[in-house]
Amino acid sequence: MRRQTVLTAILLLLLSSITRSQQLSSRITNQDVIDMVGLGLSDDVIITKIRAASAGGTLQFNTSVGGLKELKAAKVSDDVIKVMINPAPPAGPIVVAAAPMSNDPNLPPPEVGVYWKNGSAFTRIEGQAISQTKVGGKAGSMFTYGMRNEHWDAFLDGPESKNDVRDSMPVFYIYVPDGGSAADFSLISLERKGNRREFQIGSFGGITGGKSGIKRDKVIAFTAEHAGIRTYRLKLAADMKPGEYAFFMGTGQQSTMAGGSSGGARSGGAASGRVYDFRIPK
Repeated sequence: MRRQTVLTAILLLLLSSITRSQQLSSRITNQDVIDMVGLGLSDDVIITKIRAASAGGTLQFNTSVGGLKELKAAKVSDDVIKVMINPAPPAGPIVVAAAPMSNDPNLPPPEVGVYWKNGSAFTRIEGQAISQTKVGGKAGSMFTYGMRNEHWDAFLDGPESKNDVRDSMPVFYIYVPDGGSAADFSLISLERKGNRREFQIGSFGGITGGKSGIKRDKVIAFTAEHAGIRTYRLKLAADMKPGEYAFFMGTGQQSTMAGGSSGGARSGGAASGRVYDFRIPK
């Protein structure tokens, strides 16, 4: 029994010695890297070999100042030396998951704009930035010696909109910009003047000075309820008569304008923004 125990112990020592010898022989040293460079292997191949060996803990590099001198003398590249110093692979890119997009058939597409719920479909009301304005009320200001305001009017080309909404009580949806709400939109009636449609966006001069904004008698009331992410469903207070209309998303800004008949600079108001125009046909 004792002899069997001794033989077992000797066998374990031999196996341990063989294993240790194999580990020593499989370690990658500075000289191994120098030899691989001498064979003409590319940096990518050498780096791949180093990183594969690092997983098994079989690296034995000398990266002291003396070791680095020997490596540079043997024309080992800086990229390979960097991996010898730190064989850990670089961290992968951080992947940020995109925000989920709504595919609810009961909601409009997730694209900023105004939509008319036409039966079961959503009809997009094409919009445009305000790019054309004019000064109105000059005659009234002149005859009252500047007591009455002059006003800024935005106008759209064409006597009528290309967007037909064939419903006197239409249901609209608005997909608002990030950080916006339905309160940023006004529903207004447009005034036909010749070959264009107009609405007031600000005034200047007169007793009250200047201000930005739409005339109250042109604003059509509606209520808005949150229907989804950045999406609002609008409910009108009354039927809409045939005519020209628009949703106006505006940003007020102060400006200084030249005055009317009395001359001088007048503090006033103007506005910039975007309109989504449509018509209710007869």
